[in-house]
Amino acid sequence: MLKVNKQDLFSIILLSGIFFTLAVWNIGYTQVPLTNWEIEDSSDFFIDLGKVERVGTVYFLIKNTSNKTQIQVYTGDPENWIFGGTIEIPFSYYSWTDGLTLDVDSKYVGFKVDGEFIEFMEIAELAILDSTHQKMKINSIDSENSSSINLDYLIDEQNIVQVPSTYMGETFFDEIYFVRTAENYLKLQHPYEWTHPPLGKLIIASGIGIFGFNPFGWRIMGVIFATLMIPLIYFIGKTLFQTWIGGFTAALLLTFDFMHFTLARIATVDTYVIFFSIASQLFFLIYLKQLFIHGWKNASTKPLFFAFLFFALGFSTKWIAIYGLAAQMAILFVIRLKEVLKLKESNLSNKINVFLKHPYEKIVEFLFIAVIIYFLTYIPDILAGRTIFEVFGLQGGMYNYHSTLNATHSFSSAWWSWPLILKPVWLYVSYLPLNVNSTIALLGNPAIWWIGFSLVILATIRGWKEKSFECAFIVAFFFVHWIPYMLISRITFLYHFYINVPILCLASAYYVSKYWNTKWGKIISVIYFSVVVMLFGYFYAIISGTPAPVSWINNLRWLSGWSF
Repeated sequence: MLKVNKQDLFSIILLSGIFFTLAVWNIGYTQVPLTNWEIEDSSDFFIDLGKVERVGTVYFLIKNTSNKTQIQVYTGDPENWIFGGTIEIPFSYYSWTDGLTLDVDSKYVGFKVDGEFIEFMEIAELAILDSTHQKMKINSIDSENSSSINLDYLIDEQNIVQVPSTYMGETFFDEIYFVRTAENYLKLQHPYEWTHPPLGKLIIASGIGIFGFNPFGWRIMGVIFATLMIPLIYFIGKTLFQTWIGGFTAALLLTFDFMHFTLARIATVDTYVIFFSIASQLFFLIYLKQLFIHGWKNASTKPLFFAFLFFALGFSTKWIAIYGLAAQMAILFVIRLKEVLKLKESNLSNKINVFLKHPYEKIVEFLFIAVIIYFLTYIPDILAGRTIFEVFGLQGGMYNYHSTLNATHSFSSAWWSWPLILKPVWLYVSYLPLNVNSTIALLGNPAIWWIGFSLVILATIRGWKEKSFECAFIVAFFFVHWIPYMLISRITFLYHFYINVPILCLASAYYVSKYWNTKWGKIISVIYFSVVVMLFGYFYAIISGTPAPVSWINNLRWLSGWSF
């Protein structure tokens, strides 16, 4: 098993501590408006500012809406309303609307919600800024429609409203699906998002259950799991290359990769499936090492069991975990086949029997356990009202959804472009005063991705020529994770390459480990580490959402496809 010394502990604690501190900083507010005004039909209401003031920009925090709609805004007074504009309400979940700028003097601001297309909508809060972007005090709220109840919920939490909004106070990108579903699970309601298995959404729900329904609560588990990936990749590097620097390099590169950092801070399920996949790879590697030492009969299958256990958890989060299992089975197949072919026994049927004996008897058992674990994660669905037969039927529905998805997206990209980072995914932007933006783009650290991909190609050639186990391990996982995306027709995105980011780190770690003991090996490696860290700092604003001048953000657009 793993042997851990003080140097290992220091390295892991240092890098994990750095990552956790950077990732948890400003991931989201811990207090946000929670009381909601529910609308099922046309409604109108108005607010009284107490005196005539210069009204600037109006915002609404939409908790939930069944479809797109509009809110018309007026100024003047209840006897003589003057139309000021329309706020578009997109299909979303707990996010602020774009601001509508009025820039007029008025004591009252009136609103009319068109209920023609509304099935259901919840508004958590409204906010108004003056012409200097300061939040205006609302004296009271009332309605000419007597059926409007709980109207005070729209202004009862003004002390914790932060506008103009940033990612810290609302959902963004696919959080609108996963956060909503996590809340469904906590309330034993029918889960909204069903196109992925439940486990990742249940993990998000656990964060909300512990820390409350707020951006910190729904994102913190991602930060924790992403932090735990650092010791995992460290031990893979050290076990694979048998050196401290091999583990340290892999962990340092993952610590400062942009995609790893950004996805750790967003409430989607990608971080969890990658965590489970890396854990599975680690235990599979431990099993292989024991296999080489003790042979098929004497090697303990406990590490292989844990490899299947973590595969099951990954598959229960997102089906892409199957690619890692395919790589593991391919490696075992090749090793076993080479040994069986060397047997003097000429009878083909006997060779097949010998081939299947180890370790496939155990693998069948472990696969059965993995299937049980997978369906156990659907217990919350059953508690929410799904029948067992519906859970089984849902599997076909999930497959059909992903295999027949026919959609377009401005930030989709082809599989071959991913290692080159030709088209990042623009996740979020908030346009703030004084020519400042809060923007979040999903891309990789160029020093890690471009160099790592080059070294994967070199490792492929080296593994073929020198029969290097380390190279074969890296290459097998890299291409088995990547090749399936060459064969599918649905739209794909850069984040589908996330599962290969740890492999890029291992490819660089292999060459650093190989040449570390030479003078120039150390010099080049230290320079490389420095560049990786400096690029992380240079791009920090756009991978974290930290408000930054537009001029600074524009300077980060290195390639024509980099839009953010």
